[in-house]
Amino acid sequence: MPFLMWPAEDAVANCRSAPKRRQIALALIRRFASIFPQVTYELAWEARSLNAQAWMLGGSRYVRLYGGLVRHSEIGRCGLALTLAHETGHHLGGIPRDPDINWMTWQGQADFWAARIAMPMVFGSNSRRMTLRGARELFHFQKHLELLMDGDEPDLSADCRDHIFRAAVANREMPSCAKMEFRRSFRCDFPAT
Repeated sequence: MPFLMWPAEDAVANCRSAPKRRQIALALIRRFASIFPQVTYELAWEARSLNAQAWMLGGSRYVRLYGGLVRHSEIGRCGLALTLAHETGHHLGGIPRDPDINWMTWQGQADFWAARIAMPMVFGSNSRRMTLRGARELFHFQKHLELLMDGDEPDLSADCRDHIFRAAVANREMPSCAKMEFRRSFRCDFPAT
């Protein structure tokens, strides 16, 4: 599904938790920015998109969290942290790259790098617990998105993404489901590491 057609929240949340969620997101952004200064992080609080995004502009790297995702009831601090780690992984996660967007690390590798490298760098000894909790939050959220997207499936299933996160925190290799999805999506083999 094209990014501009990504689902949005039904109505902007008007509840007591919104200011707290905003502060959590801003604190996470500051933390990631201090560890990965080569990436510019921002929060688009007013945006209703249920998403986050990595992009490049003029050679500079950017990551943006959208307010709809931050306010979503199924996403907590751990899910937001893992989302930031994943989006950072699109910039710093290495190969395999997305064959259609040559600067960007592929989705599955961005997940793997997020869990194995970024989360430990940002959260130290708490990273395993936070990654697995964040993965559960994102797993449930992705199931919700699959319904909203009306059959337009994401690059990786929620189940495969869960396997990727678990393999990364256990210091195992990329799971076979991810390698098969890469091969299916891009009609080429997953690069050897």
